[in-house]
Amino acid sequence: EYGSNTLCMHADALKKGDKIVTIGGIYGTIFNVTESTVVIKVDDNTKIEFSKTAVSRVIADEDKKVVEKK
Repeated sequence: EYGSNTLCMHADALKKGDKIVTIGGIYGTIFNVTESTVVIKVDDNTKIEFSKTAVSRVIADEDKKVVEKK
């Protein structure tokens, strides 16, 4: 279960270079972080800005292998 405190701590821990998944299912790499938003690079030419609360999770190394196989 995610409480508001868990989400805030998670959002504050986001950093440039993290590979993430948004709550909408978009996979990307964090390109830039501000106080309330992150810019996600989804391919070579596309960057999208999201609220930090739209980040569902940071992808661990094991998860990256699963994504690459798809």
